[in-house]
Amino acid sequence: MKNQEPVTARHSLAADNVRVAPMLLIVGPVEDDCGCDPVFDQIPWPAHRVRNCLELALHLHGSPACVVVCERDLADGDWKDVLEVTVSLTNPPPVIVTSRHADEHLWAEVINLGGFDVLAKPLDKQEVSRVLNFAWEHWAVQAYPAARPKAELVGKGEITCSTA
Repeated sequence: MKNQEPVTARHSLAADNVRVAPMLLIVGPVEDDCGCDPVFDQIPWPAHRVRNCLELALHLHGSPACVVVCERDLADGDWKDVLEVTVSLTNPPPVIVTSRHADEHLWAEVINLGGFDVLAKPLDKQEVSRVLNFAWEHWAVQAYPAARPKAELVGKGEITCSTA
């Protein structure tokens, strides 16, 4: 292990002069319409929200994301369209699909077509944190293999990562 000193992912991943801020891109109305605290507002990463596939494409080409979370069905497409847009990027972000109708069939389809995971609604804060951390780590290892980041959500939403 090269360096075990933790760094805060909220600020950046710093290793071998690589600095990456974990940035979350949320596509569509992924949270429930219950009026409660939105789960993704509690994640300490910068998060941007877009409404549909067109806005996603425009946003990603100007400001890449490390992780994309999208609703299964969108006004102008679905999660497959989101995946198609992301795979065209140099460092494609993992795509996490949310759905009230999440089942084994949807999960298998998402994984087999190149998506990262499925989150069932209503969203569980701990499950969202766990999946986002794995997705961020997956993206960072692929984008910057020398950095070997290890992201972890600790305490009250504090995300740390260490380099190995």
